[in-house]
Amino acid sequence: MGTIRNGANGGFSGKAGSVIGSRWNDISYIKGLPKISTKPASLKQLDQRARFAAVLKFMGPIKDILLLGYKGQKSGRTTGFNLGIQHALGNAVIGTYPAYDLDKAKLQISKGTLQPPSSLVVSSAVAGSLDVAWSPQINALNAFPEDTMVVLLYNEQQNFFLSYTTVGARSDMGTVLEIPADFSGQTVHAYFFYVSRNGDRQSPTSYVAPIVIV
Repeated sequence: MGTIRNGANGGFSGKAGSVIGSRWNDISYIKGLPKISTKPASLKQLDQRARFAAVLKFMGPIKDILLLGYKGQKSGRTTGFNLGIQHALGNAVIGTYPAYDLDKAKLQISKGTLQPPSSLVVSSAVAGSLDVAWSPQINALNAFPEDTMVVLLYNEQQNFFLSYTTVGARSDMGTVLEIPADFSGQTVHAYFFYVSRNGDRQSPTSYVAPIVIV
């Protein structure tokens, strides 16, 4: 049974006969019940599903970072998460069906017009920490002293992400990240981007890897 919102003229949620009412991004939708197909999926369909599954498996846990990194880039009802997934599908899928993987260097977790992090140097000298240095390259158009650095780390062996959204300002030129002690001896991929002070602009992603943790 469906539930009516906002009176007789409003949208509804749930099932009513052969239609289903739902709401997404503040927009009400009505759609018919899907028809169950007994036709086996084609090889092309299976291939597409395998590619999508590989991307979603890797990028699903970083949905919030993608929403931040692609903020302002969405078109219509497309979210930042959708844009990140689309980029990965078109650029980062490697391997052959059904064993697909992602080329970590080709992922973009952000997009925008700010100047991206440059001259990055990432080193592991002390257990439990990661040293990061960068060149600010400040200018008056798209690289401001107060831009905030965002960092995403991916540990290969543990299949584990760490995100840092308040690392420091572009003008700081460096920082020290605290990392788990059990990262020792393992390999990390690092992704960096800037967010403007008011949060309405982002930079493309810069990537550094492999980083072997001491």
